[in-house]
Amino acid sequence: MLHYLLSFLAGYLIGSIPTAFLVVKHKAGIDIQQAGSGKVGAFNTFSVTRSKFLGILVGVLDALKGFAVVWIALHLLGEPFWVGAAGIIGAIAGHTYSPWLNFKGGRGLATTAGGMFGIGVSYTIVWCLSWLVFNRWKKDIVKANVISTLFTPIVLSIVPQAWLDVLMFSQTTAEEYRIFAWAISVVLLLSHKDVILGLLTKKWNSESR
Repeated sequence: MLHYLLSFLAGYLIGSIPTAFLVVKHKAGIDIQQAGSGKVGAFNTFSVTRSKFLGILVGVLDALKGFAVVWIALHLLGEPFWVGAAGIIGAIAGHTYSPWLNFKGGRGLATTAGGMFGIGVSYTIVWCLSWLVFNRWKKDIVKANVISTLFTPIVLSIVPQAWLDVLMFSQTTAEEYRIFAWAISVVLLLSHKDVILGLLTKKWNSESR
């Protein structure tokens, strides 16, 4: 149990590094929390600065936070899969509720992608393909985020185990990976709770008219 707690805390500390805030403040002199959506992530970095380079840079740095946690847990320390999984959840929590930003932050998508690259890329591949389809359909990036996050664990639950095994980078079973896919989607949906509540409120108001 101690290893899980330490992995989570280490992930939280690494994930809490406010990369978007630091990059945008240094390069553009802007407090990203006071601009655009206020979220401290890659997409808002691009929205605020209109720089694709800075947006990609922040996305890569955020992804590296997640990857670093998993790599340390699974490859450097040789800990079990679920210890690394606890680290990913910690990294997302740190990114979303950073103590350096009064417990605010981003949504954790890039950090999740980086962490999953250290375990197995099935989740990231399915999520990205789903996002491309849903974003083209809805023409709304944040809605596509939510729908893809819901859709991905469903797909991973029904695809053949062999597909997951081919894209696995850690010593874990397909069943464990599927369980974690559901867990990670729940965590990501919590980081989108403002969007989900907004959509539900809008629907409720329209139906009440």
